Amino acid sequence: MPKPRPSEVDSLSARADTPAPKKQAAPDVYSTAQVFADVHVTPEGTVVVLAGTPHPDSDHGYVAGDDLWDFDQDIKWNQPWNDVVWLGQIDVDVDVDELEANGLSYDVDFNRLLIHDGKTWTRRKLPKALPYGYVAPVLRDLGAPWGLSAFGVSALAFKGSGTSWKLKEVSGPGGLDLVDGVVHNGVLFGLCSENGLGRLVREGKGLRLELVGGEEQSGLRGLFVHEGTLFAFGNDGVWVLKDGALVRRHATRAPVRSLCAAPEHGVYLHTDEHAWYLPQKGKAQKLVLPKDGIHSLAFFKNRLFVSVGDQVLRMEKDRGVAPKLPFLSPGAARLVVAGDRLWTVFPHQLASSRDGKHFEPIAFR
Repeated sequence: MPKPRPSEVDSLSARADTPAPKKQAAPDVYSTAQVFADVHVTPEGTVVVLAGTPHPDSDHGYVAGDDLWDFDQDIKWNQPWNDVVWLGQIDVDVDVDELEANGLSYDVDFNRLLIHDGKTWTRRKLPKALPYGYVAPVLRDLGAPWGLSAFGVSALAFKGSGTSWKLKEVSGPGGLDLVDGVVHNGVLFGLCSENGLGRLVREGKGLRLELVGGEEQSGLRGLFVHEGTLFAFGNDGVWVLKDGALVRRHATRAPVRSLCAAPEHGVYLHTDEHAWYLPQKGKAQKLVLPKDGIHSLAFFKNRLFVSVGDQVLRMEKDRGVAPKLPFLSPGAARLVVAGDRLWTVFPHQLASSRDGKHFEPIAFR
């Protein structure tokens, strides 16, 4: 066999030493610099996402976006998330080195709606309600034709025709601080963090919170309506509205974070560490779930889904099965059932599933 010529040896050696070209990473079209809090899907299929502008920890904050803490003026909202980019926008007296040393932490003003009409995303500001306070991170269908509950300290914003908003300020007891709102039996109810549950009744051009339940109810943080029952939950349990008063249904040692629909007209509820099934009648039954911090629960396609740690699990008997998600997302997911789909609402990414097994990412670019 003839020996290769020197030039051929050099060529072979050069090819052997040349590293293989690196595979280019696919562009990130599924994450955004906005922070997501909740998802609402209209009967027409329009996806509405409540989003916020993150900023480094401070004791300043305003309800809507035309203030000095609105750092997204020069950053397109649909760019991939990068915490460093927000530090580049700071032109006030903030110790960046200290923030980086201690780990970045953000307050969020939920002051944007991202709306997808089936073709494209648009971003809209929410109206300025009051000169201080934060928008509660909850989307609710409140009529007229739909509303965002718990605006700042004492206002509700309703979506009118076109791009206009109808803002109704709420009067009521001292320390009024609305944190949630629901429609129950055709009546609009609001929850005040200081004074508890009340009906929102018309008063001139605004609304007034008319307390129900008799005595002061502090420590309540959320409302939920299921199968004709109004639930209130908070620091140490769950109550139901019965004969014009709140009646305790289940006591907990830790704050209840959320409720969701369950089989047989019951509900699921959870704290950070434990979860229960609460039947329509009778005592709550504790659930066996993976121990990694419960962030959210949802019942979809006859299965319980649980967000624990950075995973979403579908419960099969007492075993959690992790469906494959289309991306690796930082943070924990909030689970929302809307528009006949199960949504995973990560801080900066969204995905949905029609069967609870296969998830599709929602692109922003």
